[in-house]
Amino acid sequence: MADFGVNLNGINAATSNQSGGGGVIPRGRYGFQITEGEIKQNFKKNGDNYSFKAEVTDEGPFNKAIVYGTIVLSNPSAWAQNNGHEQLQALGLAMGMGPGEFTNTDMALYQPFMADVDIETYKKDGQEKERNVFARFIHEGNANTEPPSEKEPATQPANDNQRAQTNAANNNQPQNNASTARQTQNGGSASSGASGGGRSMPWKRSG
Repeated sequence: MADFGVNLNGINAATSNQSGGGGVIPRGRYGFQITEGEIKQNFKKNGDNYSFKAEVTDEGPFNKAIVYGTIVLSNPSAWAQNNGHEQLQALGLAMGMGPGEFTNTDMALYQPFMADVDIETYKKDGQEKERNVFARFIHEGNANTEPPSEKEPATQPANDNQRAQTNAANNNQPQNNASTARQTQNGGSASSGASGGGRSMPWKRSG
C-alpha cells in the first residue's frame, strides 16, 4: 500500500483526461475496476503521479479491455497539481467513497466505478497513434452528463509535465431526475437515467 500524501478535504471533484494506453476501445461510458496501481515519479523527476491500470467490467466485446490512467499528486505546476487532486477526488467519489476518504492505492483495487473514455492521438517514432484516456469519472455530481460521442474527432493532447492532458468539463453539483445517453458496446447508444439505467452505481453503496 502507498499513501497518496494528499489532503482531499475541500477539493472539488472536477476531472480531466489522463494519459492512457493499451488497445483502443470506442468512446463511451463503461464500468471499470482498477487491478493495479502505484505511485511513480514523473518523467521529469520533479513530482509524483498515481499510475493505474483499469479493466472494463461491462459484459460484451470490450469486457476486460484495459485503459491506463495517470493522476498528478505533486508537481511544480500549481495547475497540474490542483487538477490532479480534483481527478483523485472524482475517482474516489466514483468508487463510492466520501470526499477526502480516498487516501491510498489499496483502497482503489477492485472497487467498481464508471468513467467516460475518450480517444487521444499522439506521435511515436514519427507515426500518429491513438490511445484511450479517461475523460470523466462518473459520480453523483456529474451523472447527468453525456458520454463522449463515438463520432467525435480524437482529442489532440496538450503538453503537461508527465504526459498529455486536456480539460474535460464536469458538473460537481448533484442533479436529480436527470437523464443521460450511454454508449452501448456495439457503438450505438441507449437512454439511461443518472442512476445508470437500472445498474447499481458505485456511489450508491448500502454499506
